Amino acid sequence: MVYSDFEELIVTNGKKLFSLCDFTITQKNRGNILNRKFLGRLNLESTWMQETLDSYGSKHNNLWFPFREAIAAQKLFSSVCYDLIHLKKATPYYYLLSVERDFNLEIDEILESFYSAILSISKSLLKFLRKQKIQVDLIPINLELINEVYMDYQLETTKRNRKMQNPEQTLVYLATSFLNLGSDTEILECEKSVKKKNYEDCIPDHISEEELRLIKAQFHNLQSMYDTHLSKTYIESTNSNLHVLRGHISIIFHLLSSATNLSHYYERHMLTTKFSFTTNLILPMSRRKLLSILVEFFLHFTTLYFTAARSLCQSIISEYAEDGEIMVGIPKYRGFHVRPSTLISKIVLHYGSKVSMKMDDEQYNASSPLDLFRANEKINSVKRKYIGRLIDSGTLLDDFHHKAKLEWPKMLQLVILDLMDKEEIILYEKSLSMKGNLPEKDESPEEFFKRIITLFLASGKIDIRSNLIVSFHGDKRVLYDLKTLAGAGYGEDKYGNNIMLPSELAYLQR
Repeated sequence: MVYSDFEELIVTNGKKLFSLCDFTITQKNRGNILNRKFLGRLNLESTWMQETLDSYGSKHNNLWFPFREAIAAQKLFSSVCYDLIHLKKATPYYYLLSVERDFNLEIDEILESFYSAILSISKSLLKFLRKQKIQVDLIPINLELINEVYMDYQLETTKRNRKMQNPEQTLVYLATSFLNLGSDTEILECEKSVKKKNYEDCIPDHISEEELRLIKAQFHNLQSMYDTHLSKTYIESTNSNLHVLRGHISIIFHLLSSATNLSHYYERHMLTTKFSFTTNLILPMSRRKLLSILVEFFLHFTTLYFTAARSLCQSIISEYAEDGEIMVGIPKYRGFHVRPSTLISKIVLHYGSKVSMKMDDEQYNASSPLDLFRANEKINSVKRKYIGRLIDSGTLLDDFHHKAKLEWPKMLQLVILDLMDKEEIILYEKSLSMKGNLPEKDESPEEFFKRIITLFLASGKIDIRSNLIVSFHGDKRVLYDLKTLAGAGYGEDKYGNNIMLPSELAYLQR
């Protein structure tokens, strides 16, 4: 195909687009540009023109590649503007919780920036056509066809509620899934860690299009789950918190959709493009400006609305989660040390429920590893008392009374080995040296034995067998996973070696 034929194809397929660009330039009323009907048409025609250009290899042609990039930019900014206007119209019906910044006020500021970009692109496209001496017979734009008529009005709700099985369980699962996305949304707050707002330092290394797309998909799934299983159910009609939760899921999804598009444009079209636009076309927006909007508006409001809904989800879980109780043994290796306590905490935090652990009359917060560590004081006390009862109830140390004190350390080694054979004690070191551990003056065999055992226990050289039982109280879903964890030795064997967790707990590896 010769260029004259290709240029004729560009005119044929792009006539509507170029007419919309000319309308953008000549139209003094910005409201005729910043409305969804016009932006939707501009996005449609930009998409069609980009597909036309790509079909004929424009990405590999020095002349047409800048033109193709400008078309891609028009497609992007028209799409993001459309979504922003949608949010501006929809947020009054989202029942959003208040946040520290005025969302609708800032939308207008962002729309003004994007309008300038669309205007700049429109001028560049038509300038390019003139430079290539490509004649286009522009089509007059009918204002009636692109003018959006909007009324602040809602139809009366006449649709009956649906009967769904166990909507409470679905709601608790939905709220739990929302909370579990907290670690994903935390990465979006890069503005706090970047000096002088130099966002190029964190995008795409810290935040990328790929990560945003994945997070966006997760919130889209939550939105779909709600609409499929909870919308128009009796539980929605009786609990206004559901509408609030749905609103927060929706606004976060839309914000992340636009953030993904902007990140894509930055990474694909701004960051990797090596040629200069200044020879043929100009960039519609500087890198710094685009990244500032991406981080300070889209990503920041995402985290604000997520944080605002966090306590709401926790209250929903507390209201609808079914409580129960389980009794399980303590971790065999050193009790509630770092690994088992962390795994217990992760399970509780995964579901977002309040779960407590009880040992005798003492209660512990199961979501806090540090609080669980406290249980070891009682556990070690019980273990020491257990050894004391062994001494008091038998002839364990009878021979000590007939031997010199210098022989006691070696005799104590033999006693410990005997207790190991009876599985009363577990040895964590290959050899149990008694060097430096001599009896004190006027110390009885029983006192010597208890002191050395306490020392070895505290230093982690040995452990004492115990059949201690603790109880967990709270959300049955959490309790089920905690019972599974306990059945798997809390992820450790009796020597403290990590073992594979059951498949039901695979989320703990993430």
